[in-house]
Amino acid sequence: MKKNIFAAVLCVLTALCTGSLFAEESPKLNKVTVEITKIESAEGEIILCIYDSAKAYDKRISYQEARLEPKLGSITFETELPDGDFAFMLCQDINKNGELDTGFLGMPKEPVGLSNYDGKSIPGKFKKHKVSIDSDKKVTIPMVSF
Repeated sequence: MKKNIFAAVLCVLTALCTGSLFAEESPKLNKVTVEITKIESAEGEIILCIYDSAKAYDKRISYQEARLEPKLGSITFETELPDGDFAFMLCQDINKNGELDTGFLGMPKEPVGLSNYDGKSIPGKFKKHKVSIDSDKKVTIPMVSF
């Protein structure tokens, strides 16, 4: 009888310990503050897209998206992201048609912004615009008009 109780307790303890070994651990989240600067119009809305890989960036499949009310000067947005590389892209949809309006040769007619981008050259791929997140971080993105 004692052998059966001991065996049952041992089985329960083994199951509990084994279950905790395979339990998924929640990823560590970092507080990320995005400061959007050089906003020259309070019209429309600012669409912020955050991409977590080159593939997602190329296909425009955002990891996270936010729609923000613009204010002259600058605004901030706070989010939480796990450790990793992220690219931040934004546009100010002045006419609220849900897309970035472009003109001749695809040049944006509405203000845009990218992480690690000053507006003085052609935007690059994910690698150029990525920001490594491994702790709380502030990312500043100036709006650029062409």
